[in-house]
Amino acid sequence: MIVKSLLKYLFTWWNGSTVGTNLYTFLKGKKVGEDHFGNSYYESKDKKNRWCIYSNQSEASRIGPEWNGWLRFTSDSVPEGSDMVYKWQKVFNGNFTGIEGAYKPSLVKVSSSKEDLNSYESDYQAWKPE
Repeated sequence: MIVKSLLKYLFTWWNGSTVGTNLYTFLKGKKVGEDHFGNSYYESKDKKNRWCIYSNQSEASRIGPEWNGWLRFTSDSVPEGSDMVYKWQKVFNGNFTGIEGAYKPSLVKVSSSKEDLNSYESDYQAWKPE
């Protein structure tokens, strides 16, 4: 079991950070924060690079807009907690497209039973060139 865990850590990147990323982070990185998903955010000591180490699976759509702006150098201020700026804002929960929690409008839903969850009819007709 230990050998399997070690091999998984050494040779997979989709389950989290790799050996190289952890070594680079240890040597050149400084932790600046963490989001409500548990992702950790780092900046190089010379402030030229920024990166994220995901808490679970490497899924870029699980980075909130405030941290995405910081990672892309759009903002220099480190986001503080999950405080919303406006009352109408919702907490970012990631992109659910293609999974169970995806938005499915009720107007085009054929059936609400679990086995028919993916069967939809729509009145939309795609444009076809003549």
